[in-house]
Amino acid sequence: MSEPRLTVALSNDFFKAFGRLPEKAQGKVATFISKFRANPRSPGLNYERIEGGKDPFIRSIRVDQDIRCIVRAPDTGDTYVLLWIDKHDDAYQWARRRTCHVNRVSGALQVVDVEAAELAVGDAIAAAVSEALANQAPVVQPAPSPSVEEPSATATAQAKDGSLFAHCSDDQLMLLGVPEALLPAVRAVGSEEALSRLIAWVPQDCVDGLILLADGKPIEAVIEELERQRPSAIDPTDVAAALETPESKAEFLVITDDDVLEAMLSAPLERWRVFLHPSQRRLVERQWSGAVRVLGGAGTGKTVVAMHRARWLANELIQTNAPGRVLFTTFTRNLATDIRANLTKICSPEQLQRIEVIHLDGWVMTFLKGQGLQVRVFNEEARDSCWSLAMDGADTALGLDERFYREEWKDVVLAQGCRSRDEYLVARRVGRGTRLSRPQRAQIWPVFDAVRAEFRLRGLWEPEEAKQIAADLIHKANQPPLYAAVVVDEAQDLDVASFSLLRALMGEPRANDLFIVGDPHQRIYGKPLVLSRCGIDIRGRARKLRINYRTTEETRAWATAVLTGLDFDDLDGGSDPASDTRSLLHGDQPLVQGFDDPGEEQRFLVSTLHQLREEQQSLASTCVAARTNKAVEKLEALLNGEGFATRVIKAEESDDPSDPALRLATMHRVKGLEFDQVFLPALDASQMPLQVELNKRPDALSRELFEQQERSLLHVAATRAKKRVVVSYSGKASPFLSRS
Repeated sequence: MSEPRLTVALSNDFFKAFGRLPEKAQGKVATFISKFRANPRSPGLNYERIEGGKDPFIRSIRVDQDIRCIVRAPDTGDTYVLLWIDKHDDAYQWARRRTCHVNRVSGALQVVDVEAAELAVGDAIAAAVSEALANQAPVVQPAPSPSVEEPSATATAQAKDGSLFAHCSDDQLMLLGVPEALLPAVRAVGSEEALSRLIAWVPQDCVDGLILLADGKPIEAVIEELERQRPSAIDPTDVAAALETPESKAEFLVITDDDVLEAMLSAPLERWRVFLHPSQRRLVERQWSGAVRVLGGAGTGKTVVAMHRARWLANELIQTNAPGRVLFTTFTRNLATDIRANLTKICSPEQLQRIEVIHLDGWVMTFLKGQGLQVRVFNEEARDSCWSLAMDGADTALGLDERFYREEWKDVVLAQGCRSRDEYLVARRVGRGTRLSRPQRAQIWPVFDAVRAEFRLRGLWEPEEAKQIAADLIHKANQPPLYAAVVVDEAQDLDVASFSLLRALMGEPRANDLFIVGDPHQRIYGKPLVLSRCGIDIRGRARKLRINYRTTEETRAWATAVLTGLDFDDLDGGSDPASDTRSLLHGDQPLVQGFDDPGEEQRFLVSTLHQLREEQQSLASTCVAARTNKAVEKLEALLNGEGFATRVIKAEESDDPSDPALRLATMHRVKGLEFDQVFLPALDASQMPLQVELNKRPDALSRELFEQQERSLLHVAATRAKKRVVVSYSGKASPFLSRS
């Protein structure tokens, strides 16, 4: 008779605790786990029950004289879960508060801080009652000083009646991931503020559902959208089966290989390599029938999901011995650089060989050169020369200047892919301001023909035209797709020509062909578009990430308020609200300081950075971001003169985490990066929106688009901060600051 299969799992919390141990202790823990996996029933492990503990299956194991490992160990059975590792007293304190059990409805294994849950019940009820009284609702004051464990019946009833989740049954909430012990706390939530406090500590697999319910979605629609299906049968004692659920895989890693364990323990700060939220894992590890579009606000892990998807696709090719590679593309060179560096942290060498990372314009240039076309990079001097020659043939009777022609070329001809006069005659010109009749358009077109001819003589291609011709060449070749799949990051900044090219690149729609992630709220380059008009059908395969893991709720709310009054698309003709995103973390409100003169503001910046360096000993995770490269140069000179070592993060290079210097970058360059603190100095009315650029846009539509992009840029820069945002200005403040 064969031996039962031994299962040993480590929790996400275990890795967090392990990462905080001294290096010497970490070595002992690694040795201990290896021995534990070999024989978890060894008498030498010295199992001890937790006196006063909430869960009889949670035990302590001695690692050495000082360190204790907290484990869920069954009286009978072969499934062990390592939950925590810490010094003796701290480990026992952690263990006393918690239970580890199988959710009887969802089937997931969950760790619950019972004491925190009890406190939350009292806090949530108190908040609900306080809110009701403030709104002069007919609520009876609860009895004086009820205990946390035993809230007054009146208060409980009042809170439940005003609950955001009163329309949901217990089983429905548990199917969404709410542990049974937390149902009273969830029932007591009657406001956004109370929900914000609650989701900071409940199991992550229930946060999505609570956010959607609070946003007004029916419970049935939420269950369907999150694809939660109740298992046909659940054995609350079968922990091994519970560990196989997507929700459990977001919190626990089953160790099957010593090499995997060693890799995880050697890089505890890279926990995101393994632990994906259930909503993320369902996107990554899946056979999709066609193109997928994933939206998500700042900090929701879109790029992490995209990288894991690329890794999963590459691994599928390897496992099935299929030919081809995965193209991972994005809008800017610097983002591609950062992604390439991060993929090396999660992929094996064999997987990396199956993934090509390049920004889309770079890919197009390489492809066209490979087709024998003369292609050179634009420079403004060459562009100006071409326009000057083309304008010699302009009809002066129309009274239109060169600026008008250039904007018409960019906003109409290039944007809509007009290659002939006939196409231009019927092109839409909504918002262009100056009305043009068909005869007038016909008079204008020769200038566009002329400037295009001048470009070609010099081997110059507008990015939109380069993508069009690349798509043409791919169609004419009529060959199998060049890639097995394409993953697109920062999709909101790509244009119609980009997505039309990607559709051509992948040929006819097929399974797993396009995986597209983006956030229209962070659109700082492109314009709204509709994927279906580019030949990309995402019906039934449109998803959204709603949990912000990086930015505090205070910073997220402040940065989102910058966008108040703007409407954002969902990349396919619909809208994308910001109301259905929340952060798990809490911290200080962003600090906004105004000064009378620049010198006073600079002294504030310098003194604040000095204080921060004294507190943290290092400014490696602090970034000072400015609107322009020139402003970054001035900051570099100022801060170097004040004794700060600085590192300017440039477009062509990834950041080096080992460098202890203070980071400097433009607000555009910090996109895709993250820091503990972000300083945004000199945000006066001339810098945000950047008046020099705004003045180049005389028509109302282009000014409106630029201002929206500038507000999104401020939103992007602020949400790079994990802990703190400091904004300052001298003189007149940016008008965007008054919105937040």
